[in-house]
Amino acid sequence: MDRHLSLSQAARLIGVKRTDIQKKIQENKLAVMEGTVVLSDLKKAFPDATYEDNTMVEKMEKFMQDAVHKMAQSEREGAQVDGLSRRLVKLNKELTDEKARANQMEELIDGMKQKFMELKTNPIQENSFNEIKSWFNTALQALGEEKLTTPVQSLENQIKQFMLPHVRLLPSRHDYISDKSETLLESALRSGLAVDYGCNNGKCGKCKAKLLSGKVEKTVHQDYVFSESEKSQGYILTCSNTAVTDITLETEEAVSSDDIPLQTINAKIKKTHQVNDDVMILTLKTPRSQRLRFLAGQHIELSLKPDNEEEQAIIAEYSIASCPCEPANLEFHIPTRANEPFANAIQNNLNSNIKLKGPHGSFVLNEDSPNSLIFVAWDTGFAPIKSLMEHAMSLEQAETIHLYWMTTKVENHYLDNLCRSWNDALDNFTYTRIMCEANTGVVAESLMSHLHEEHSHLLNFDLYIAAPGHLNHLLKPLLISHGIKSQNMHFESIFHGDEITD
Repeated sequence: MDRHLSLSQAARLIGVKRTDIQKKIQENKLAVMEGTVVLSDLKKAFPDATYEDNTMVEKMEKFMQDAVHKMAQSEREGAQVDGLSRRLVKLNKELTDEKARANQMEELIDGMKQKFMELKTNPIQENSFNEIKSWFNTALQALGEEKLTTPVQSLENQIKQFMLPHVRLLPSRHDYISDKSETLLESALRSGLAVDYGCNNGKCGKCKAKLLSGKVEKTVHQDYVFSESEKSQGYILTCSNTAVTDITLETEEAVSSDDIPLQTINAKIKKTHQVNDDVMILTLKTPRSQRLRFLAGQHIELSLKPDNEEEQAIIAEYSIASCPCEPANLEFHIPTRANEPFANAIQNNLNSNIKLKGPHGSFVLNEDSPNSLIFVAWDTGFAPIKSLMEHAMSLEQAETIHLYWMTTKVENHYLDNLCRSWNDALDNFTYTRIMCEANTGVVAESLMSHLHEEHSHLLNFDLYIAAPGHLNHLLKPLLISHGIKSQNMHFESIFHGDEITD
């Protein structure tokens, strides 16, 4: 029977990068099923690869047959090798880029010096030449002083990053870098992993995990008491410990919306920001002892009780616009047109608490998919898309990310500058604004035109679309006709964007 391997396992087995395997998949040279590849297919796709000896294969077979806790040693070795390899590749790329920039600067400076020599021979330009020469020498001197400090500091930071402990989670096989200034839980959340937790202060025990290998250090007091059996098995609280060495933990993670429990939390209004006439950004702060656990793309019920006890609580449901890696600060995009009751209530009760109930919804990221990502937002329904994109960025799993934001008015791109900054700063991110008429057919045709022009094929993409329901219904068959598989399309129906006609 053929062995099914995750992309990370396959890359480590044949000694290539994970992106090399993703390219084979996108070129239809390697089949993928639920985030795994078959070993025999892998050998056909990489016939010239140097495979490791049977020891590695036996270790993988042992992993499939034995319980997780029986393979701590092999996982520790795999985590260390995998983590160090990725960090070395990143450092080597940064070093190569810096050397290339340095060579370009030297060529530029040599060229300018030559031009100065040519100017010097012209008596008419002598005064101008002397001024430029003085400025140039001063700039060179300042550049030289900067070179003595900045690269040294940068190198120190890179070395510190390289030496940070690497954490492997089982059975998911997810891994992340643990900053020693953070707890294991904080580093996991910052890395976009949906690990289990509750109070975040060492009392409830929900974040407990079994330490399979490596050493940890307790940095935060905990009141939770482990049983003798748990102590003997090596259980720790991730909210109270930090990693000292590379470690392997056994812990559960949420992989679907069904894994996230419903919660009720009282949050405080941290700040409000009226972005334009249509949207107000609301930021809520949850108590340290009650962080909201949710998946990117989900929505939640907000209930505000006015200061006047005789008035009824005002209830509304909105998508969470922030990333799960920031569970203490929750962002919501509140529509403010047409005398929106909840928006008015917030502005009149800024000191009130807001009760959160949820989360709800299954518009979440498929983290096991090797495909590149396309996100589509309509008008003011950008919140769930923003949450999904920030989560995808924190995971660094997609080879490319393309955002299409469709609107009927320029001003409705209320976070246009943020999207443009992502486009400028990230090599694998593309942002496209689409202006269109408020007509369902025109909107669908405009989007399909852009997809066809900018992507040669859509077979190896996952699409996440937040738009009015009738637009979603029209888009689905069109996307299927253009090669998108039904399971690779994800839709969220929004109700507070600008209205569009059929």
